[in-house]
Amino acid sequence: MAIGIASNIASTRAAHDLSQVASDSALRRNRLTSGLAINSGREGGAQLSTSEGMRAEISGLTQGTRNAEHALDLLRTAEGGMNEISAILIRMREMAVQSSSATLNDNNRESLDAEFGQLKETIDRIVGLANYNEQALLRGFGNEVNATLSTAQTDAADTGVRRITLSAAKAGDYTFIDSAGDNEITLGNGVTTQTINLGSRTVDGEIATGTTQIVNFDRLGVKITLAGADVAAAPGSYQDGELDGKTIIIEEGTGGAFQLGSDTQPADRLEYDIPDISTDGPIVDLAHVSIGTQDATRASLAKLDLAINRLSTVRGEVGAVSNRLTHTVDFTANAIERVNASESTVRGTDFAWETSHLARNEILRQSTASVFSMSQVPTDIAMSLLQF
Repeated sequence: MAIGIASNIASTRAAHDLSQVASDSALRRNRLTSGLAINSGREGGAQLSTSEGMRAEISGLTQGTRNAEHALDLLRTAEGGMNEISAILIRMREMAVQSSSATLNDNNRESLDAEFGQLKETIDRIVGLANYNEQALLRGFGNEVNATLSTAQTDAADTGVRRITLSAAKAGDYTFIDSAGDNEITLGNGVTTQTINLGSRTVDGEIATGTTQIVNFDRLGVKITLAGADVAAAPGSYQDGELDGKTIIIEEGTGGAFQLGSDTQPADRLEYDIPDISTDGPIVDLAHVSIGTQDATRASLAKLDLAINRLSTVRGEVGAVSNRLTHTVDFTANAIERVNASESTVRGTDFAWETSHLARNEILRQSTASVFSMSQVPTDIAMSLLQF
């Protein structure tokens, strides 16, 4: 066999094999250290796409579980308020039964009626305070401002209204009375009217340049932010008198739209709206009930019974929705477990497989290194022939 030095095929092949073994070993070590069989698209585009889709689903389901738990917290807050209102209604009925007896005179009934009125105010106070994340739950839950029909917003370039925030505001039309020069703003909805004196919040009837002022009509549940000149994201600035005759249109909406799944399908959402529980709302409806006379007291008993029954029905509905949410949380937890198992099958590292291949590569590396060393023998022989 001839001895040549122009090329060393054995050495080249051994070097190529050694490079492949080293590359494959690096891939195996990467899978073992990461715990993932697919770390990049070049290792399996189809598996990567499937795995990423499953990961997105798991993330959505996990957030859906959190949403369901938050919805449960919201309903518990509403139920807590209604539980106390129910206790107040039972006390009011007890007082009505007491007042309907002939053993009491009208002076006694007036004293009872005074407490009766205080209890009605307490109901409205609880309704106003039953909030979750700054959202009123027992009155105006989900109500929204119609920005298209509300002239206070459509004419914001003239009125300086930057933002309108609602808190237990009833649906309806609200109108401003804003006379120039009096430094006061009045807002009313035909039933309740509230006047706010701006005081030192304005200078010569204007909001200071670069600042905003909040005017809180707390009796109505409406809060407006007025802007001065040069305020970012404000189309105009307020001057005393510019809101006169402007309106805010508040429409009823569904406050309880809970996203429980990872998709936009209707089955992944639960919608439930809590009705108005205030004394002038359709459930309690006791705003004009009195126990000041025996006849009025006897007439009030039927209304109190109806209020108690209606509120009990609402509480039952809230309980049913809470049970649905509890089952949703349990089902979603099982779904997350199943999808996690599937994703692990697609993308998880098979440690037995990878370690066996890594051991095989180590054997090949050592044998290839030995062959590479032996491939240098023809060159050594050629060099020895040149030594004369």
